[in-house]
Amino acid sequence: MKQKVIIIGQGYSGRLSIAHSVGEIGCEVVIIALVPHNEDGKTLYKKKPIDAYSKYVKQVYFCFQKDGDGIIRILLDKCKEKDSKPIIIPDNDFSAAIIDKNKESLKDFFLFPYFKRDSETVTDWMNKTKQKELAIQLGLNVASSTMVEIRNGKYTMPHSGVKYPCFAKPMMSIVGGKSGLKKCDYEADLRNHLDYMSKRNNLDVLLEDYKEIQQEYAVLGFSDGENVVIPGILKILKLAHGGHYGVAIQGEVSSIPPEHKHIIEVFKKYILTVGFVGIFDFDYYKSEDVLYFGELNLRFGGSGYAYTKMGVNLPAMFVRFLSGEQYKDMQKTINGSATYINERMLIDEWYDGYISKKEMDHLFNSSDIKFVASEEDLEPMRQMNKMIKINQIKKFIKLCIGRK
Repeated sequence: MKQKVIIIGQGYSGRLSIAHSVGEIGCEVVIIALVPHNEDGKTLYKKKPIDAYSKYVKQVYFCFQKDGDGIIRILLDKCKEKDSKPIIIPDNDFSAAIIDKNKESLKDFFLFPYFKRDSETVTDWMNKTKQKELAIQLGLNVASSTMVEIRNGKYTMPHSGVKYPCFAKPMMSIVGGKSGLKKCDYEADLRNHLDYMSKRNNLDVLLEDYKEIQQEYAVLGFSDGENVVIPGILKILKLAHGGHYGVAIQGEVSSIPPEHKHIIEVFKKYILTVGFVGIFDFDYYKSEDVLYFGELNLRFGGSGYAYTKMGVNLPAMFVRFLSGEQYKDMQKTINGSATYINERMLIDEWYDGYISKKEMDHLFNSSDIKFVASEEDLEPMRQMNKMIKINQIKKFIKLCIGRK
């Protein structure tokens, strides 16, 4: 019997990356696609997503983006097996938190990421203050910060502990999302941003000293609770704007350079201290030639498929470990380097007007690794090409209407 893997997430490129990774080792894939409302504001948007065309995907279920109860219902009503436990791999913060929150009702039927100590939770470790406190204890460099509490749409403007420019971001990414990130040059900028964030009622906003970033990096890894695999680094080459602000469009995957080896070893110690078993990613950056801790995410990161294409298959390691198979003979380090492209981000960047069609084509053709395009799984890319053609027509119509 094939091992069933259930992938839960919002974006088709991330879900497809995991599907390709576990499909390589013969797994049967089920997708739970977290989607918005239709235009009527009530019903599910059920257009077949691009990852559903993958030869590895056997079933797709749809659920509203923030409907945690809906996710659990689909799992318990549609995804249980009589003689085996399917493995759940969350692909965004929300799904990771929901699976962890409902672990007691799920554990008899499924396998999924977990903590070695029951007192720890995914939601707790989404708190950036808690993350930074451990980072400081372990000797990592962090930007100084303070916090603003927003309750019932009201807040108190901080008068100390804030240096301008500062960088504002939600304390919990699951609450604020990318729209909560903003560089504030002056007190008036910060006040305007806090006014905007206060429309969401109750949340905490972290205000960090702004650092001029020379370079952003990320690493993904797998922990079995005793051993941690971090196979290489991801150097961010181009970031998205608009609705995907701060997400990597293009990057370079490579072996760990000597100047990064220390911080990678501390990241391994960090994840063992947390006690997490599963796939994770760390964001970090260089400012004034110093490497700084950014944040920890307890789920598969958006650029993780670059590792798989370089021979280190973290989702497959996770699946083998949970299903009781040996993974320690698998490749664990990356040799050489390659550029990668996230086609979903690239297409949205073009459609939203941040890059030209010519630049989009150049970035696609000049990258070694693609997250959707695959010689072993052709149909998703065919569907993506159809989507590009449709979007070209939409852009042309918009241009014509604008000229009238």
